[in-house]
Amino acid sequence: MQKTKLLFLFALMMLSRVTFAQLSCYNIVGYYPSWVAGGNYYINTPSKIDYSKYTHICYAFSIPDNNGNMGIDNASVLTDLVTRAHANNVKVLLSIGGWLSSSPSNTPFETIANSTTAINQLATVCGNLVTQYNLDGIDLDWEYPTTKTKWNNLATVLGTKLHGMGKLFTAAVSESASNNGDHYDNVTMLDLVNIMCYGGNNLASSSMSYWTSRGVPQSKRMLGVPFYSSDNTTAEHVWKSNLAKTTAGGIMIWDIATEYGDINSIYNTLGSICKGGTPVPQNLATNKPVTASSLEPNSTTSVVAANITDGNYSTRWSSAFADPQWVYVDLGASYDINRVKITWEAAYATAYEIQVSTDATTWTSVKSVTGNTTLVNDNTGLVGNGRYVRIYGTARATTYGYSIYELEVYGATSVSQTPYSGTASAIPGKIEAENYDNGGEGVAYHDLTSTNLGGQYRTTETVDLGTANEGGYNLGYVQAGEWVEYTVNITTAGAYTLQSRVAATAAGKSFHIELDGQNISGNISVPNTGDWQTYTTVSVTTPSLTTGKKVMRIVVDTAEFNLNWVNFTLQTSNSNIALNKTITASSVEEAGFEAAKAFDGNATTTRWSSAYTDNEWIAVDLGTAQNISRVVLKWENAYATSYRIETSTDNVNWTVQKTVTAGVGGTEDPSFPAVSARYVRMYGVTRATVYGYSIWEFEVYAAQPSSAKQNAIALSPVKTSLNESLVSIIVSPNPVKDVLTVKYKGTTSQSVLRIYSMTGQQTYFSKVSGSMTQIDVSKWPKGIYIISLGDARKKIVVE
Repeated sequence: MQKTKLLFLFALMMLSRVTFAQLSCYNIVGYYPSWVAGGNYYINTPSKIDYSKYTHICYAFSIPDNNGNMGIDNASVLTDLVTRAHANNVKVLLSIGGWLSSSPSNTPFETIANSTTAINQLATVCGNLVTQYNLDGIDLDWEYPTTKTKWNNLATVLGTKLHGMGKLFTAAVSESASNNGDHYDNVTMLDLVNIMCYGGNNLASSSMSYWTSRGVPQSKRMLGVPFYSSDNTTAEHVWKSNLAKTTAGGIMIWDIATEYGDINSIYNTLGSICKGGTPVPQNLATNKPVTASSLEPNSTTSVVAANITDGNYSTRWSSAFADPQWVYVDLGASYDINRVKITWEAAYATAYEIQVSTDATTWTSVKSVTGNTTLVNDNTGLVGNGRYVRIYGTARATTYGYSIYELEVYGATSVSQTPYSGTASAIPGKIEAENYDNGGEGVAYHDLTSTNLGGQYRTTETVDLGTANEGGYNLGYVQAGEWVEYTVNITTAGAYTLQSRVAATAAGKSFHIELDGQNISGNISVPNTGDWQTYTTVSVTTPSLTTGKKVMRIVVDTAEFNLNWVNFTLQTSNSNIALNKTITASSVEEAGFEAAKAFDGNATTTRWSSAYTDNEWIAVDLGTAQNISRVVLKWENAYATSYRIETSTDNVNWTVQKTVTAGVGGTEDPSFPAVSARYVRMYGVTRATVYGYSIWEFEVYAAQPSSAKQNAIALSPVKTSLNESLVSIIVSPNPVKDVLTVKYKGTTSQSVLRIYSMTGQQTYFSKVSGSMTQIDVSKWPKGIYIISLGDARKKIVVE
């Protein structure tokens, strides 16, 4: 990227007559040089960057040699930049190339592009660097290719390599055809086109006209703004920002370390920046404590276990020269683990297991690896929950021990005990001066009417349970012969469906439902549908009921298991009308994941998966026009954080019925006012992962007739047969920023520690053991939380 002078000013070209859409948000791509001058004037460390202003940061530059080999300048700076940027949901790319003294005719790219071996070597090196430094992609800064053929030879291979890894491939390009712009021939593989337009307004206009005529979509065009020269004024930046709002998808800045201009003028003019994209995965193991089975004989502190979580790929742990050996990291809290990445030193494992645990005593294997021959193992698609993650080596590749440079763990905070859907639920137990109660005092009547869906807890206190079907709270571990009781006031005669959810670790165990002492369900055996954080919904149809108050019990028959969420709903005609209908989709990942598999009624083993890009869709033809009001999406791990539910009468013109901007995956149940439609579509806007969109089952439901009101309520227990010990708890520090320590007395082997936000969302739970639990709250949203353990409650503040 030419940094020291303005490019030639070209004759003004009229903007093509294209109607541009006003985008909802914009990218700001900033280049951060690997060299930065000292002094307070410069943003000379990653700690000084205002990450709220950027969506992407390109670390510039790494320059390959003629054979495609390449290293990183100031690698520790890049590591620091990645850590800080990812914590703020900013993507980091490595920019390769830049303006060289030999540009444009004699750059390494010109030589590499003539050799298939060198091209493949560069692609391999780029992939390795992306993996090693946890980068989000590569930015190719080739100034300027001398032929179309050379560009296509190199860029196509790089794009294929990076997209195959689920990473970004962007490029810095010249502003016009006159400066070799036409030699950037095939640009379809680029995710962003960073246009190096560093001249005045006329050049900016002509540049946008040129790249528009090249067919680059508006969302990919980033208009260049120079910050390295003091003659670039705020007025110029505002003008370019306004131009970007009508013709581009954002702004590209060279460079963010030597800002002469006012970046706030760009930020304020553009408006919303696209922070709502795919969340950048966070390494949960960073700087967390590590325990190992052994150290290399006669070793020094240079190979201690803590080295594998220090973020430094030049430090390592090394074990004794024997099988088996292990090393584990304490994440500080329970997480749903989906990915574990191991960067081995030359002494790697040919066979090992990835294990998780809640107590560092009992371990569960989530993946067994045999026949390994590589030094970087990125294990994705894992399903497991725990606070501790262990690598258990069973076979060495060398006569030495096991040696790991870095262990990375990815996943999400365990909220598996969160209510089934919705955002509000009752917090159990009475909290001093807080308006919450578990309904255990007095009688709780739940009127099943459309005007009282929340229900009344007590005659003097009402607790908001949210809207219908939003669920109650976790009822805890219930022993065989114990029960949870509800009192329900039936105001409309008819048949009702009761649904309850239980942890899948209860597989094979049973319970039954009683109404006024009568077993209305028979014994219900819990099916085996997954590991413990997966829930099973069991529907029980009651006899036709008369009006009046009824006593309902959920009675556990065999062993103990966890009960969660109860719902009582008046039955109506409510079947999935999309089952086995004709299906189309924008793409399919590969054979075995065809679109029809999202409509086959199998929500556990068959699914549709799309290509690894945003803006993919799947649609169903219902055969005839139906009155539609609701869909149910059962996502696989690769879900959409934002998507639209759309309907059509002709499969050509689509109308948005529901827009979801904060999707959370799992089972989502978007509803909308009834509309007549034959076709229903899920249009994915933004992915939650680097993979595509993946749906186990896509269900569509017709609107209910107006004469058949659906009365539903999420019940909360009136009383239980459980007798919890009197528990006392002490928390410190309070307020807390990083690690919360909870000390307790009076607990039993079945006691469960839970933490709720003030909206009722359960954010943490774990069975307790010993006398203390430590919880990492450093990434929790700031606010007030309630700790619940037995019959004890404490309020904490997370800062």
